[in-house]
Amino acid sequence: MRKTKTMSAELSASSVVAIVASYRPDAELVATVVSLAEQFEHVVIVDDGSPAEFADRLDAIEATGVRVIRRPRNAGIAATLNAGIRAAEESWRPDFFVTFDQDSVPVDDYADRALATFRQARAAGRRVGFVVASSYSGHAVHVRGNVDGFAIAFDPMQSGFVIARQTIEAIGHLDEGLVIDGVDSEYTARARAAGLDVLVGAGCDILHQLGRRDPARLFGRPLRVLGHEISYNYHSPTRVYYIARNGTTLTRRYLLKDPSWVLRRLSEETKAHVLRLAFSPNRRSIAAAMAAGYRDSFRGRDGLVPPSLSRRLR
Repeated sequence: MRKTKTMSAELSASSVVAIVASYRPDAELVATVVSLAEQFEHVVIVDDGSPAEFADRLDAIEATGVRVIRRPRNAGIAATLNAGIRAAEESWRPDFFVTFDQDSVPVDDYADRALATFRQARAAGRRVGFVVASSYSGHAVHVRGNVDGFAIAFDPMQSGFVIARQTIEAIGHLDEGLVIDGVDSEYTARARAAGLDVLVGAGCDILHQLGRRDPARLFGRPLRVLGHEISYNYHSPTRVYYIARNGTTLTRRYLLKDPSWVLRRLSEETKAHVLRLAFSPNRRSIAAAMAAGYRDSFRGRDGLVPPSLSRRLR
């Protein structure tokens, strides 16, 4: 792979590595990888235990010259990204790691834009932990204010995190015990607790699939309030378990350290849970998943959902 022409001349050949989490990859990922390889000196795809029928797609990605790490079983986004980061650390010791979901396509000069924000903030005397995307498919990320002219991210998604190696050395890797939901939130809170800024990268736009959103229905008809159709993010009961458990764990872990962030996040999460409980077709399983998640958080449990619970929630 050759270094892109848009990559800043200030960067060394191995200073920015893209890490992409893969699971059951679709054919579009091959094209995405080719695009990333034109922007980043190194790209690492980490597959999180996809079934054997997806091996051909991983082979096609590997044929482009991109490094592919195939993990034997699904262990969650944190373990997947950490595996890619550690592989990059061992092979190239880059200055920055950029994490992506497999359905994310950044603008062609994403790295340049993010690093420009990073450098400008550092020059202004800010301690920067990492830089995040400014929008996903045209939807601007939420902010919690500005400092010295730089937008502070509120609760950003991990796809598009541009993490300095110094940050990982200071606060560690992603929390694998959370598995899926809240991994990005926890890393954001941990960075801030260490006195590091989490900044929105100017112009760091990403095309990204925003997940399944279902219309709220009352007596079989779409529900409207003041002319606006009400909708909610549908998730499976198992996913709701992680949302409830990890959200509660984050509240307990960071309430005293950053109460305004925790309470705002808790407010948004509560609204989402109310809509799920009111309108999901499998409300009983959703409620059971939430109860189990809250219980396990207070018991100090983390890691993958217990198999016995997973079977009950189906």
